[in-house]
Amino acid sequence: MKTLKFSGLFALMIISLTSCNLIFIDSNPDHYRHELHLSFRSASGNDLVKGIGLWEWNPSNLPEEQAIFGSVKRDLHELDIIGSEPCKITQPRPWVIRDISPQTLSVMMNENGYYYLISDCSFPENDCPKQKKLTYKLKCSYVFGDEEVHELVTYWDIPKIRNGVSYATCNRIEFEGKIISPVVYQSSQNKYVNISYATIILEDREN
Repeated sequence: MKTLKFSGLFALMIISLTSCNLIFIDSNPDHYRHELHLSFRSASGNDLVKGIGLWEWNPSNLPEEQAIFGSVKRDLHELDIIGSEPCKITQPRPWVIRDISPQTLSVMMNENGYYYLISDCSFPENDCPKQKKLTYKLKCSYVFGDEEVHELVTYWDIPKIRNGVSYATCNRIEFEGKIISPVVYQSSQNKYVNISYATIILEDREN
């Protein structure tokens, strides 16, 4: 496991019954958090995420193409995350503020200059069993060059909850017949904060 310094953690968390389609902002409920960073590159090494349209970004005083972190425009992608175990949310929660569809993605540049799509999904302990398998169904013509829905099946290790949260780590991704092994980075400030990174290579597009 590698160590990474974080300037801050993303505040947006998402929960769901069968997919992550509810936002909550209260950090009090104990929850399992699945944060996945995905780099898509062509076989020739081109960054397929770089330049994707953003509706807000940081540093905000710089042009969009110089952004280090930002939110992907909602009309550029569709994402559904399906859990392997159904949740049982029977009562409205005060920290659920609205439904969203499709789920939103963020993007961030790493220290090597590659951009990663970020999904940050959480499940409350009281309402959901541990989600050791999540299926990501992603449609994004900017990355894939088509209008198809592409499926990534991910497998997770889930440690015990500490201080209200368990940071799950992705140990395997299945994508179009390939198996990808993510790299897990550990925060230098908190050894229990783990973020999973993976690189997916796509065939070069025909001109």
